[in-house]
Parts: sequence; C-alpha cells; structure tokens
Amino acid sequence: MVETTAAAPRMRWGVGRIGFGVGAGLGLALVAFASGGYFPTAWAWGALVALTVVAAFLVLGDAVRPSSLALTSLGGLTGLAAWTWVALIWSDVASATVLEGLRMLLYVSVLAALVLIVRRAGVPVVLWASFVAVFLASGYGLLTRLFPERLGVFDPIAGGRLAEPLTYCNALGVFAAMGMLLGLGFAARAHNVVARAVAGATLPLLNATVYFTFSRGAWIAAAIGLALAVMVDPRRLQFVLTALLLAPVSAVAVYLASRESGLSRTDAPLSAASHDGHRFAVYLLVLAAASGLVALCLALAEQRVVPPRPARLVFGGVLMLAAVACLLATFVRFGGPVTIAHKGYDAFTTTSGPDPVNLNEHLISFSGTHRPQIWHEAWRDYRAHPVLGSGPGTFEQYWNKHRPIKLKLRDAHSLYLEVLAELGPVGLLLLVVALGTPLAAAFRARRHPLVPGVLAAYVAYLAHAGIDWDWEMGALTLFALACAAALLAAAERGGDARWSLSPGMRIGSLSVVLLLLVPAVVGLAGASALEASDGALAKGRYGEAASQARKAARWWRWSPEPWKQLGETQAEQGDFAAAQRSFRKAIAKDRRDWTVWYDLSTVTSGRASARALREVSRLNPRYGSDLEGANNVPR
Repeated sequence: MVETTAAAPRMRWGVGRIGFGVGAGLGLALVAFASGGYFPTAWAWGALVALTVVAAFLVLGDAVRPSSLALTSLGGLTGLAAWTWVALIWSDVASATVLEGLRMLLYVSVLAALVLIVRRAGVPVVLWASFVAVFLASGYGLLTRLFPERLGVFDPIAGGRLAEPLTYCNALGVFAAMGMLLGLGFAARAHNVVARAVAGATLPLLNATVYFTFSRGAWIAAAIGLALAVMVDPRRLQFVLTALLLAPVSAVAVYLASRESGLSRTDAPLSAASHDGHRFAVYLLVLAAASGLVALCLALAEQRVVPPRPARLVFGGVLMLAAVACLLATFVRFGGPVTIAHKGYDAFTTTSGPDPVNLNEHLISFSGTHRPQIWHEAWRDYRAHPVLGSGPGTFEQYWNKHRPIKLKLRDAHSLYLEVLAELGPVGLLLLVVALGTPLAAAFRARRHPLVPGVLAAYVAYLAHAGIDWDWEMGALTLFALACAAALLAAAERGGDARWSLSPGMRIGSLSVVLLLLVPAVVGLAGASALEASDGALAKGRYGEAASQARKAARWWRWSPEPWKQLGETQAEQGDFAAAQRSFRKAIAKDRRDWTVWYDLSTVTSGRASARALREVSRLNPRYGSDLEGANNVPR
C-alpha cells in the first residue's frame, strides 16, 4: 500500500434495501439471460416490473425528492423518450419508432426506480447486486466455452467467439469488462476484507470471459474507463497499486487461455475443445484462489501499514517514469503521434476478411470491420434530415436503400451517430444530458471509495457504445444505468435541498406511472403473442402459430410483424391467397419493409410478383446478398 485510504461505508442491511438489491440483481440477470434484453418481450417485462416498483414505492415508501443531478439525468432520459414518441409525427416507419419508444420506456422506468429508491447509503447494495448478476451471466458464458460437450451452443453469428447468454460477442465482452472494472473497485475499496477477497477472486474469470469473446473494443473501452477513473480518484495510488498487484494473476489467465488451441480456433473438434476446456477450468480455479488471496493480503496489510508521504511520492514518481518510458517506447516502435494516427486510421479503414481460424489473430487486428462506411452513411442520413432526424428505428431502411457494400445490419454501430441521424440535434442533446450528468456526479463524489470502480465501468460503456450497438442490448444499458444511479446517489450531500413528496406530488407521480403501464402492458401482450407464434411455427404447429399471430395483430395494431408472421404461417400451409392478404396488410402498416414485399412476391405470380420484386429492388438494391443468408454483421 502506498497511501491511506478509507474502505467503502458499511452497507445498511435494511429489509427494504436488501429486497430492492436482490430484485435489481435478479432483474438484470434475467434480462441478460433473455438474449441480453435485445427483444421486445424483455423490454415490456422489465418496464412493467420497474413501473410496478415505482408505483408501490410511491404508495408505501418514504419517497423523497431526488437530488438535482439525479433529476437532471432522469429528465434528459425522459425527454429523449418523449422526443422518441413525438417523432411518430414525422417518422416514415411508425412501427419501428413505436418499438424504439417501448425500449425507451424500459430505460426511463428503471432509472426512475433507481433514482427514487437508491440513496447514498444503499449504493453498495445496488452495486453488489449488479456485480453478482454480471458475474453469473459472464460465468455461464465462460462455462459454455470450458464445457462445450455439456453447455456448448452453436451460434453461426458469433463465428466461434463467446457470445452466450447475451448472444452477441462484443456485447458480452464489454459486459464482462464492465463487471471486471467494478470488481476491481470492490477489490480495492469494499467494506471488509472478505468482500475484497471475493471480488479479487472473480477477476481472472471475468478477464477470461472477455478474452474468449475476442472483442478488441471491450479491452479498449476497459482501458479508457480505467484511465479516467485513475485520473478522477484522489487516492489513485492505492487504486493503481491494487490493480498492479492483481493484474499478474489475471494476465496469466489470459495467457493460458491464448495457449489453449482447442478454445481459440474455429476448426478445433469438440474433443479438443472439451479437453482443453476442462484443463483450463482447473487453471482458472487455482488462479481465482490466488487472486482472492492477493486481494485478502492487500486488505489486511492496509489495516496495519500506513506508508509515509515520501514513500507515496516515490511510488508516484516511479509510475510516472514507467508511463513516460512506455510512451517513448511506443514512439520508437511505431513512430510519432502523427505517424501513429495515420497508421491507425489506415488500419481502421482497411476492411479485413472474415474472422481467422485462429481467433487470437482477431485481437491484434485494428480493422474497423466496415464501421467507417456505416458511420459515413449515418452521417449522410443526418445530413438528409438535419433538424428532426429521419425517425427512431429508421436507419435500417436508410442503410438498405443507400448502402455502398453488401452488408446486412440494423443499427449504425454508434449510439451517438444513430441518435443524431434518427432524432436530430435535439435527441443527441437530450442523450448527452442523460448520460453525461452521472459523469459530473462522479467528479463531485470522487472521494467516495466505490466511485472509481463504478466510474470505470460506466465510462467503458459510454466508450464502447460509440462503436457498437450496446444501446440496443438491454442488459448492457441497464447495467450502465445502475452504475449511473450509483454515481448520482454517491454525489448526494447533506446540504442538498431534499424533502418528502407531498400528497399531491405522490398522486400526480402515481398517475403518470399508471398511465405508462398501459403501453407496457400492450407491448408485453403483443410481443409475447408474436414470440409464441414464431415458436409454434418453428415446430410446425400452424394452427397455434396463426392464432397467436392474430392475437399479436390485435394488440400491435401499428405493426406489420404480426401480419407478416401470419402470412408466413399461411404460406407454409399452402394457402397462398390468404398469405397474399396477410402480406398486403403488413405492407399497409410499413411500405418500406423490403422483406414483406419479397414475401409477397413468393406467394404471387405474373405482374403482381414482378411489381413486388421491383419494390424490393427499389427499397434494397442489394437484397440478393441478404437472401444468401451471409453473416455480414460487423464484429
């Protein structure tokens, strides 16, 4: 240890606080295991539960006015949600905009529950609950790699990279990386030595999970988050020392993982993967115990040793010299800053081929995997709609029509560019207020022992969201919102103007919550029916599939998806006349969905079929590459 530090304040184990923490952790875990919360059913369930919690707390709890910073962040997110719904006025694809509105309802509901209930004393409870949820999801994903003969999951989109349970490798990578940073924060500042040891023991496993996703962005985002946390932390030397002492064990875990060819090659047979996985599992258990022991010894040493100021100054000087030496070595090896920038840009804009057989090679590539082209089209989308944006959820249609390359995707792979393109400058400003206010809170609360780890995890999300579609992965965004709420609560001060909500404010707030329950219920009913119809169709139960599709159509009157699902069911049964009627009803809901026009062409003939195919070509000139089923999603 190199400087005096205070551990995190002890958690106050009230029944209500424990119950909320368990509920929050369980909710995050369930969303993570529900394909990462990517589909509408998870959004609707989550919003329904969060709104119910808010309503119950308004009726039964000691509700107080949140801090100004918390209200600012919640106000920004609420404004973004409201702007999303208002965009129905000018959006060309109302069905996609409604879905984005339902997703926003989840995020607003969860953040509202967090800022209303979580106070400064409850910050450790919420963070530990979230950390456990992340560890369980990441741990399950790791087990699918180590025991493929029992838990292995075939996922052609992942290309051999670890993706379960979130189903997207980059999302799982940054999810585990955020958990790793939060775990490091606990290992450095948890409230007792046992907690610090437990947190330290998780680090090799989380690092191994990040590694097996082979996500370059996750490592870069984690480095950015860690660097900013160290800069903000007034006791940065203690935090850095903890990281340096724990890093070697995790580094060994990553090194050993890279040496297991059965786990890092796409051509490895199941027998080799199983053999190497079992062996590496033993290594991980030993390394987890070693990492926990290091964290325990460090915690015990801090209780007995208070280093003098000269020692802290010497340690800080050594760190600065090491940083300068690394920087100079980088310049010697790769050239000056300008040269490095040029090389980095050239490498990023150079499109690489598919993932190599040896996935270790993917980690040392700096190719942006078509992201420059995607971002350029998102910028063009904004330039075409510079005031209001093209409408939430419409980038997919714009890309299909204007894409310069054969690449199938739905999102712009950058939260900030996509919001700018779809919601214009107003939407981007509201997003910056919502996500930027917790950063201001972190600076205000920088002396709180847990803030460095939380800030590192939160910044990792913000950085990674700029290069991928993290916003659409509910589990990732909910974890980030939990970190944001913790930062906002940690920034609370005794001098803040706080008061209990008056009866009138309670009734007004409760009325708003009850009103918001309506779209949550409608969204859940339609999404559940559509999901049930899809499952029944996959199993050949056509009657059930058609019935559930009609039920979804009654609940989701704005959406083409139920009619498309019904048309596909009728086509499978050979009832082409009925399928034509269903597909035409779907087209009436959304004339820009090229897939429905193509489906219509398959159940018609002559001029009708030719007209449908002409519309397909107009909406998606490169549709032939999509029909080939190639995996073109940037990773």
